[in-house]
Amino acid sequence: MKRAGENNDRIGLAGHAGAMLLYLAVTLVFTYPLVFNLGRTNGAGDPAVMVWSMAWIQNAVLTPASFFDANIFYPTDNALAYTDLLLPSALATLPVYLATGNPLVSYGVVLIATYVLSGYFVFLLAARLMRGLAFVYPAALFSGFVYAFCPYRTGHITQLNTMTTYFLPLILLFLHRYLEDGRRPRDMIALGVLFALNALSGLYYGIFAALMMAVFFVAWSLINRRAPKLRDFLYGIPVFAVCGAVLVAILLPYLQLSGAADHARSIDTAAGGSVIPQALLTSPPESAFLGWTPEAMNTTNEDGRPMYELTLYPGLVVALLAGYGLLGGRVAGHSKLYAAVGLAVFVFSLGPLLRLGGADIPLPYYPLYEFVPGFGNLRVPARMWAIVMVCLAVLAAFGLRRLMERLGGGRAFALAGVVLALTALEFLPTLPVDRFVDRGPFELEPAYTYLAENEGPDTVVAEIPFASSVDAFRETPRMVRSTYGWWNLVNGYASYFPDGYEKTRDALNTLPSDAGLSEVERLGIDYVVVHPSLFEDEGVPGDAVVSEMEDSGAFERVAGDGETVLYRHVP
Repeated sequence: MKRAGENNDRIGLAGHAGAMLLYLAVTLVFTYPLVFNLGRTNGAGDPAVMVWSMAWIQNAVLTPASFFDANIFYPTDNALAYTDLLLPSALATLPVYLATGNPLVSYGVVLIATYVLSGYFVFLLAARLMRGLAFVYPAALFSGFVYAFCPYRTGHITQLNTMTTYFLPLILLFLHRYLEDGRRPRDMIALGVLFALNALSGLYYGIFAALMMAVFFVAWSLINRRAPKLRDFLYGIPVFAVCGAVLVAILLPYLQLSGAADHARSIDTAAGGSVIPQALLTSPPESAFLGWTPEAMNTTNEDGRPMYELTLYPGLVVALLAGYGLLGGRVAGHSKLYAAVGLAVFVFSLGPLLRLGGADIPLPYYPLYEFVPGFGNLRVPARMWAIVMVCLAVLAAFGLRRLMERLGGGRAFALAGVVLALTALEFLPTLPVDRFVDRGPFELEPAYTYLAENEGPDTVVAEIPFASSVDAFRETPRMVRSTYGWWNLVNGYASYFPDGYEKTRDALNTLPSDAGLSEVERLGIDYVVVHPSLFEDEGVPGDAVVSEMEDSGAFERVAGDGETVLYRHVP
């Protein structure tokens, strides 16, 4: 006899549509008022880099432009390889870009989609693991909500590459399908494709997904007492060889750069980007009810650690439900599996070293850092927390379903409502989210309007002063503005900078000095954009720079005002 709330059939089309609509509705609330200002808002820093990166990929697909020879860091080859690729996101929103011509809209659409897809794919995973049991649907819905809207993701909302983690639960889903449904080749092929898409969406999670798959396979085999089968290798080796070859072909410029000595992260850098215990109790400062936790837990960014890397609070309700889900029940095997995977990945996220009393104790991440290609280039092992949150979300679904089954009837659904409401209060950001407030239409200043209307991809532009310690993200809005004409920009921003960039920056910042003019002529710079107020910020009289530019005879003023002045170089 079927238990109350039990459904042995697959979730129907209406159920899937309802799940996606729920996640979309919550997304619109949690990011309010983003949906009303998709083409009007943009922040400096990482968001601007992501806007530019997607726009460049879309431009390269639509024009004869060389794909990796992006228009920043001129004349550097393969400049796109200095930033994350975001290829699936850019291609998915290509119709949006064609329809609007506005790269900000594409970025906003992808950001919203990361929430919906993250929730929905965890929902699919949890529903698979609890299929045939009572109250699967509400428990799976809750699981997706936990993953999509957890504080970790709110803290990383400015980093689209870190938000694009919805392939991780899909990879886990197809690992289950392959190992538990007859080890079908089609499921292995799906795994390879999903792994490749995940890597092309963000290199961090390409590397972390490989680690997650290895941990999962070992844990699943031990818990189920099933040794690997010959067919696993007969299917897996050719599938991942092909996917690996495709990835190498696409990511070759990245691989070439990663081999450079200056692209390796020091062990101190990796240790500094690892999980610290107090981060587990820290919500983002934007949290409506828990925004006080960074100061209380002493996890502010005063010591140089980015705040968004230290917001790992999983939620009290989630933690309690996950613990209850571990106690056994009708999915005991899966509970052990996700506890093992989550714990193992958490241990890796602690980084390469544990420092106690002045002594460095190697941790399991250490051999990965030292000997496995890719891990030595990663600055933040703490980003593995996205995988831990998938495991916690699944375990919390197990716990909620078990409680609902014990209560039964209307009390079960009342409990689900209370649990969802409490979790939403824990996760709710301060509304409206300031970075998405309507600041009016995005408009180019006259200097950039002139470039957009009169120049193009063959034009070389430099903007002074370059970014400095006073304003590290100064270059990122300039990268976005360059998308309106795709002129070659000597400036740029990324985690790494090309060889010689500092020398070029220092010389051009002295314009119109002889050293600056020599660099202009060496690079073939056609225009220089001068920002007098930014010179003032660094203690240099901006009006004096403008006067010297106009008196030099090497430049003529063609557009702009006292804030942004465009000069044409006169050889």
